[in-house]
Amino acid sequence: MLKNFATYLGSQALTPRDYFEMNWTLEPYTRGCPVGFYGPGTMVAHGSAIRTAVDRSHWAGTETATYWNGYMDGAVRSGERAAPEVLAQL
Repeated sequence: MLKNFATYLGSQALTPRDYFEMNWTLEPYTRGCPVGFYGPGTMVAHGSAIRTAVDRSHWAGTETATYWNGYMDGAVRSGERAAPEVLAQL
């Protein structure tokens, strides 16, 4: 692994200062995955509700993304969706 890192990052990657490993299946709040998930049918039945503005409160974040939910790409996309919503109310 360090050789692969060195290929892209240079020889300094061959001598790391620290190392951290985590078994995500033991993390109680992620349920063993990097992305939270809902029970079957939840998003079909209620998914749009997590994006619906309430008065002047608008929701953005990776959990509200319609594509790549749970990842940085989804977070950016949800911000791109929410920003025009907010601007339209100014």
